[in-house]
Amino acid sequence: MPDRTRNIHERFLRHIWSRQYLDQSNLRTTDGKPLRVLEAGKLNLDGGPDFSDAKIKIGGTTFFGDVEIHRSVAEWFSHAHQNDARYNRVILHVVLQAGPKHFLTTSLSGRTIPVLILGEHLSEPIQSIWQRAILDEQARKSETIKCFPGNSAVSDLVLNGWLRKLATERLELKLRRFEERLRMLAYERLMAIREHPKTYGEPAVEGYPDEIPPPFKELTQNDFANKDLWEQILFEGLMEGLGYAKNREPFLKLAQCLTLSELRRLQLAGDDQRRIAVLFAVAGLLPKIKTLKERESKEYARQLLRAWNDVRLSVHVGKLHPSEWQFFPTRPNNFPTLRMSAANVLLARLLNDNLFRSMIQTLKSDNNPAESRKTLSRLLSVQSSGFWQHHYDFDQPARTTMVPLGLSRVNELLVNTVVPISLLYARIFKDPAVRENTLLVYESFPPLEENSLSRLMRTQLLGNKVQVASAGSQQGLIQLYKYYCIEQRCAECEVGKVVFAHDER
Repeated sequence: MPDRTRNIHERFLRHIWSRQYLDQSNLRTTDGKPLRVLEAGKLNLDGGPDFSDAKIKIGGTTFFGDVEIHRSVAEWFSHAHQNDARYNRVILHVVLQAGPKHFLTTSLSGRTIPVLILGEHLSEPIQSIWQRAILDEQARKSETIKCFPGNSAVSDLVLNGWLRKLATERLELKLRRFEERLRMLAYERLMAIREHPKTYGEPAVEGYPDEIPPPFKELTQNDFANKDLWEQILFEGLMEGLGYAKNREPFLKLAQCLTLSELRRLQLAGDDQRRIAVLFAVAGLLPKIKTLKERESKEYARQLLRAWNDVRLSVHVGKLHPSEWQFFPTRPNNFPTLRMSAANVLLARLLNDNLFRSMIQTLKSDNNPAESRKTLSRLLSVQSSGFWQHHYDFDQPARTTMVPLGLSRVNELLVNTVVPISLLYARIFKDPAVRENTLLVYESFPPLEENSLSRLMRTQLLGNKVQVASAGSQQGLIQLYKYYCIEQRCAECEVGKVVFAHDER
């Protein structure tokens, strides 16, 4: 077995752990402690440990945390996990074969992590498990939604009407999420403005409990009239969208930490170099010069470091840890470093060019939806320039010109951020023109870039009966899958009511 482990992919080992093809009767760690797997954890296909939220009893103690899978113990160190804060929650290191005795799995926090040798505890020969894994993979690929193929009897009229309703439902959920954040910011601003200095003298007379006022007053239209509030939620929405699937959380965290008001306080509105230096530094992505090999990367990093040193003593916000960012598995165009260059351009438009106001004015105009959509797209378009024109990361030159924000990503930002925020603006300020024009623009969007989820629903639900002709229809499919198919809410679904009508008799 030791000679063949290099040919065994970690994906296969993750499958063994996930399906628990183990002899559970006598599991022990390498230091002899009895082990019992209570919950194997949830598979993580992004950066960080392979499984999260595992529950494992070792000796007499039950641990909750992550599990990391490798071919050998030595790979923990070759992958530098001992220096990565993301692996501080690992409670078990699972490997196929034992390694040299001097290899101890340790975390960045200095904790020694127990090790389980898979090869010593398999429930059957590894060749048999391999055959079962092939069958499991075939079953996974043939996975279907519950109503397939019976949904072929559902009319296109029912499908189209149901998807329109679900698209509206999904849009409303996004709108309410931004409304919740807007209200939070408005309350914070209200409390800051109305807070008065301490007074001395006779204490205030306390009234009856029934007379105690509520902690927050009801917000009015005037409380939402400050454009800084709207610019901030737009900033947060755009940043989250720049994060794509892998880096939404750290980009949003960065926007809520390094706010527009903080950037204005630092007087960075008109200073591109210092602004992007602060972005990289607070994000934890400003590299150390000694780690870079390429001459151009070293020079650019030095410029950013000098700019950061000019303002660092004035920056009073927390920093993100580099481990919070995902680079792999991610396409170069979606690397957070390249996206950060796009964020810097959008920040300049928010701080200097009244980006939010320009968007609302566009939606107030009498332009046809296609023309308004083009105008909004131009407001968010970002062309590559300087260092990031031919790099997607520090020390990572690109063979072709990089596009930090392509048309497909701009369209997603418009559909997922600009449209719901504009509808929220129209609702709060009772502006029918903005509402109607925003809805018309939304309906005019072509389908966004297809993913595995939308592809599954298109092939197994729509077939050749209904075309996904708009982003709205696509959003309806996503809503249907996430809130009805996964949750098995077939009785509440218009498709399920038709397909499973006979089950109710």
